[in-house]
Amino acid sequence: MTRPLSHLVWPAIDGCPCPVIDAIVWCIECFIMPLFFVLAGFLSAGLLALNGPRAFLEHRTKRLLWPQIAATITILPFCFYLWAWGWVADGLFAPRGFFIVGVPSELKAEMWGTAHLWFLEYLYIYCVVLWGATLLRNRMPNFELASAQWQDRLRGRFDRMMLSPLKPLLPAIPCALILYRDPRIVLGFYQTFLPVASKLLYYAIYYFTGVSIHRHHRSLFLQARYGKRFLAAAAALFFLMLPAIHQYQTSELTGLARAYLAIMLALFAWLATYGLLGSFLLARRGYNAVTKYLAEASYWVYLIHLPFVVLAQIALAPAPIPALLKFAVSGAATTSLALLTYQAFVRYTRVGEFLNGQQQRRPVGISTSAILAIQSPPVIASLNGDKLKAA
Repeated sequence: MTRPLSHLVWPAIDGCPCPVIDAIVWCIECFIMPLFFVLAGFLSAGLLALNGPRAFLEHRTKRLLWPQIAATITILPFCFYLWAWGWVADGLFAPRGFFIVGVPSELKAEMWGTAHLWFLEYLYIYCVVLWGATLLRNRMPNFELASAQWQDRLRGRFDRMMLSPLKPLLPAIPCALILYRDPRIVLGFYQTFLPVASKLLYYAIYYFTGVSIHRHHRSLFLQARYGKRFLAAAAALFFLMLPAIHQYQTSELTGLARAYLAIMLALFAWLATYGLLGSFLLARRGYNAVTKYLAEASYWVYLIHLPFVVLAQIALAPAPIPALLKFAVSGAATTSLALLTYQAFVRYTRVGEFLNGQQQRRPVGISTSAILAIQSPPVIASLNGDKLKAA
C-alpha cells in the first residue's frame, strides 16, 4: 500500500508499493466490517426470534465467546511471534535471542491486543445487549406494551424509508459524526484487548440496523431493488474519497477537510453495504455445493488466516517480482492453506464441532457464514419462504 493504515506496523514491507493494491485494500477496508455487522445483526435477530433469549445467549456464548478465548490462547501467540520476526526481517530491531527478546517499547504497543479477533469481541457484546434488551422487555409488561405501540407507529415510516433510494443517508449521519471524532476507527487500527468506546458505538449502528431490517424482512426483496444503483454510487464516491484518505495518512485533518472525509466514509460504507445486499438478493444465485462448503469453512478461515498471511508476505517481501503478483500469490496461498487445514484437521473433528456444531460425514455439510459466527439454518429457511412470497 502507498498509504497503509495508521497505528499498524505491518510485519512485511515491500519496497515498491502498488497504487492498485492500495485502492483495492482501502475500498475493502471502508465497507467490509459495516457489511459484516449488518449481516450479523440481521441473523442474530432471526436466531433470537426462533429460539428465545436464553437459548440465544447460550448459542452466542458457545459460538462467539469460547472460540475467541480459545483462539486468543492458541493462535494469537503465534501471530505475535511472527509479527516480531517480520519486524526483524524488515530491520526495525535486532532480537536478543531466539524468543525475540528486546522488542522496542514503541513496537510493543502494536503487538499486544486482540488483532483480528476484535470482531468476535464486539459482536458478542452486541449480542449480550440485544439479549438484555429483549429480556427486559419480556419481564416488563408495561414497557412491552409501550414498546409495541411505539413500534406500530414507526413501522410504516421505517418500511417507507427502507424502500426509499435515500435510505443510506439516515444511518450515515450518526456514523459521520463518530468518524469526525475518531477517523482511526476505519483508517487506522486499535490493537487493544479492551473495546474502544468510539469504535464500539460506530459498529453498533450497523449491527442494530441489521436487527431492525430483520424485523421488516418480509419486504427484504423489495428493499433490494436499488442495489446496483447504490453500488455504482459507492464506486464513484470511493474515487472522490481516496485522495482524502491519503491526505489523512500523511497529516492530521481538521475542520471542513475532516468533516468531508467523515461524511464520505460514512456514505460509502452504507452505499456499499446496501448495494451488495441488494445486488446479491436480486441475483438469487450462489446456493450450491461450493458456497455451502466455503460457508462451513469460513469460521476457521477467519480464525487462522492471519498467521498464513504474515508468513506468505514475509516470504515474498524480498522476492524480485511485481507487488501485484505478490498480493495475488499471498492471497491464494493463505486461502489454500486455510481450506486445507480445515479439511484435514477441523471439518469432522472436535475442533469443527466446537466451532460449527456436529458435522456428519457427507459430500457437503450445510452451515452458515463463519464471519457471522455460525447462525441458525432455520433463519435461512424462513428467508427462502419469504423470498417465494415476495416473488
